Amino acid sequence: MTSDDSVSAGFALARAAHGQERILVNCAGTLAAAKTAGRDRKTGDIVHFPLDTFERVIRINLVGTFRCIAKSAAGMIAIDRLANGERGVIINTASIAAEDGQMGQAAYSASKGGVVSLTLPVARDLAAEGIRVNAILPGVFDTAMMKGAPDNVREALAAQIPHPSRFGDPAEYADFVLGMIRSSYLNGEDIRLDGAVRMGAR
Repeated sequence: MTSDDSVSAGFALARAAHGQERILVNCAGTLAAAKTAGRDRKTGDIVHFPLDTFERVIRINLVGTFRCIAKSAAGMIAIDRLANGERGVIINTASIAAEDGQMGQAAYSASKGGVVSLTLPVARDLAAEGIRVNAILPGVFDTAMMKGAPDNVREALAAQIPHPSRFGDPAEYADFVLGMIRSSYLNGEDIRLDGAVRMGAR
């Protein structure tokens, strides 16, 4: 996601096998947790969030997402429209942290907030070409990262989710993506998929 050459090579490989894509689903996500500034618990020294780490999260989650959008959209513009006038659909993965950022999530929340903020202008940029752009803000899903969390952490997180009071299933995310693809009037939207959870400050 952080290299033009590697992303271009990935698209070229996929297109050689399957032709020009009409659907792009961006799922870039890396997390780095640290307070903006504070005292080191061990030494008592005043420290701040490592700026190189902040930049890395932005490069992967936000710049990487936009890189894939731009390259995929350029390919979609070159192909014929379908019968409904569309050339393609782009769906980006943001996060509820874009709206409910918790302590220590400044980098992650900023990156995912950027993904939300670019949705409407990019949808407007590509509208005349018949390309729709939407974003999903998932809540707590049972991904590989969460499967490695201790049971007490998993239980505490699940208990915060009003209904259903459990982690989201990746298959539910996939179903939602399919719904966005099929709904040809849905464009320029960012939608939460989170069981009505609203994360607290911690």
